[in-house]
Amino acid sequence: MGEVTKDTMTAEARLVAAVNLQPVDRVVCAPIIEQYAGQFAGITNKEYMWDWEKAMAATEKVWQAFPVWDSNAYMLHGRYAPVGQKCGPGRLKMPGRELGDNAQYQIVEFEAMLREDYALVKEKGFMEYRLTFLERVHQVSREEIAAAQKEMARLRQDEIDHTLRRGQSLTWGAIMGVIPFDGFSMMRSMDKFYKDMFQIGDQLEELLWIVNDAVIAGCEAAARLTGSNRVFVGAVRGAGQFISARHFDRFVGPYMKVMVEKLGEKNIVPILHCDADWTKNLEFFLQLPKAKFVLELDGATDIFKAYEILKGHCAIKGDVPAALFTVASPGELDDYAKKLISTFKNGEGLIYSSGCNLPMNARHENVKAFFDAVDKYGRYN
Repeated sequence: MGEVTKDTMTAEARLVAAVNLQPVDRVVCAPIIEQYAGQFAGITNKEYMWDWEKAMAATEKVWQAFPVWDSNAYMLHGRYAPVGQKCGPGRLKMPGRELGDNAQYQIVEFEAMLREDYALVKEKGFMEYRLTFLERVHQVSREEIAAAQKEMARLRQDEIDHTLRRGQSLTWGAIMGVIPFDGFSMMRSMDKFYKDMFQIGDQLEELLWIVNDAVIAGCEAAARLTGSNRVFVGAVRGAGQFISARHFDRFVGPYMKVMVEKLGEKNIVPILHCDADWTKNLEFFLQLPKAKFVLELDGATDIFKAYEILKGHCAIKGDVPAALFTVASPGELDDYAKKLISTFKNGEGLIYSSGCNLPMNARHENVKAFFDAVDKYGRYN
């Protein structure tokens, strides 16, 4: 291969252009590195999850090896063990404590929110109830939660500072949780919430709007605090893989539509992190405002079908599947990356990424093939 063409855009300008469906000098490269960084750097996952400086150094080593990685879709500060076990999204099992020293952390789902707690959400609001939920999940006091949240915000800023010093863009400035359907599902547990959907659906509709308003307000606050107008919003359990079109149209679609519209009015771009299979729901995303959101897919949704339906409407982030990093050959990963990058034309908004997190047990030679594909297939200048 001849000399690689040099970048002519900054990482931030490239990402903004991709979101706006405008031409770029080369494809945005935004894998979710997460726990793989520690393995790449040769430290245990216990060290990575419990020692912030080692974790930041490990991430730096990945970037130094692959500087074509230009957009940092980081997620560590919300899971970092010392704070995650006090204010993280759920009960966390961590390497070196509940798990072996080189195990992946785990989020344990259980019925932490009871059906009668819906009354508290209606009475006190979602963010106030969220503190009650965290007390129950982590078995800590409000004071401990507040201190951990303050520390998490400090770590988030440190992660932002590291990212910008490297010259990377922030894929998102903050992780603002999930769409309302997923928020309740994870707190109630999936089976209990699906029963609620059938048994007390009328009550849920009003409560989901309360959560929706809280998430929108949280996104606005996060954009002010981080200086980035892009926010991560997770969406998994409302996918067509799990619920009917009728329930999607009642409990998922309207809330997501209003959320994206209201954030768009504030010039805030939600990265809709749609894990699981959304293939049945792809046409819904045409109802959302054009070029005002990013659809992020994890390998379960048919990204090529998504391209057919949504090209010219929104940027799509994804989606090299986990199996191609772990059990395939580097050549097989390269073949998929070539097909993926080449399917999108310049200005059609591909943000090249792993399908959700890059697996912790990814083969290093496959990770190299992932990054090498940017220069091989993703240069437009």
